[in-house]
Amino acid sequence: MINESLARFSNYAIYGAMLVYLIAFFAYTAEWVFGRKSSFVVAAEQSAEQSTARVPAQAEALVAAGGAADRRAADRVVVPDDLSGLDDLDDLDDLDDRPNVDEPIPAIDGGNLRAITAGGIAVSTTLLGFALHVIGVLCRGLAAHRVPWGNLYEFTIAGSAVAMAIYVGLLFRRNARWLGVFVTGVIVVILGLAVEVLYKDAEQLVPALHSPWLMIHVAAAVLCSGAFTVATLATVLYLFKARYEAQAKLGTANPDSMWKRVPSAMKLDLVAYRILAFSFPIWTFTVIAGSIWAERAWGRYWGWDPTETWAFITWVVYAAYLHARATRGWKGRNASIVALIGYFCFIFNYFVVSLFVNGLHSYAK
Repeated sequence: MINESLARFSNYAIYGAMLVYLIAFFAYTAEWVFGRKSSFVVAAEQSAEQSTARVPAQAEALVAAGGAADRRAADRVVVPDDLSGLDDLDDLDDLDDRPNVDEPIPAIDGGNLRAITAGGIAVSTTLLGFALHVIGVLCRGLAAHRVPWGNLYEFTIAGSAVAMAIYVGLLFRRNARWLGVFVTGVIVVILGLAVEVLYKDAEQLVPALHSPWLMIHVAAAVLCSGAFTVATLATVLYLFKARYEAQAKLGTANPDSMWKRVPSAMKLDLVAYRILAFSFPIWTFTVIAGSIWAERAWGRYWGWDPTETWAFITWVVYAAYLHARATRGWKGRNASIVALIGYFCFIFNYFVVSLFVNGLHSYAK
């Protein structure tokens, strides 16, 4: 028996979450606009100016002393501390590959009062939206007296809640507020698709889904959907940031570009890699659990059903991504392209195969 009151409340909570996330998106955007130059960038510029001013002053003092050797020392290029470990000039090619875990994270607000206020509103509304989002997912399950991922609509709102949970975790553990404008924008679009395209009223499960494996198999897939989404966002940001850094080396980058306030490409690549390395074993378990459930439901472990096939293709692509990074040292652009292909396979299976291709999983529409 469906609890219609809880089902309606779930719908209201999801709509409320969409609205609050949208407010958070605009607040994050305002923070970026008002904090045009972050304190991180300003500090770097001031440090460069001080260094530039200090060298001529030292040179004048040495010249005044009248020592020829001192004059040569004044003209000598001072090597920064972070380059002092290089044995020869050839090592400069590997400089960008060295991890820098102590690299400061750009301050988006830049010390601007309006940006600080907008950032506070953004974080507060993000947390409020996340609370409404979780309430909407839980009430959906309570209304139908089952787990809240029995169809594509429920899978979507649950998976997007996982993506937001990952962002909230990064927000408090890694000060990843710079990611907020991108995550909230994507989540609003995902929830919009869920309520407008994928929505189904709360109802009882079809007989084929009455199994404990629904909680196990689909729950793992829900976790992976959120993790894959955040990792893909970090991957896309990496590609843009890497392009900006390449332009900066050539002196053609816009000094006021928003990409100046995003963490380094190396850090973004590392964020994406760590999330995918964490979620890949869960996706492996998802495929294995699905096979076990298939044997109990249909009498065979594997039948190359379209959903099964594309789940396996997704697994192969992400396995290739991790294998290439571990054995061939792939990173950066090449690895990012493989990761994007993996997410494309996941989304193709999720939307196209589930909605438009007939198969044994069609009951999940």
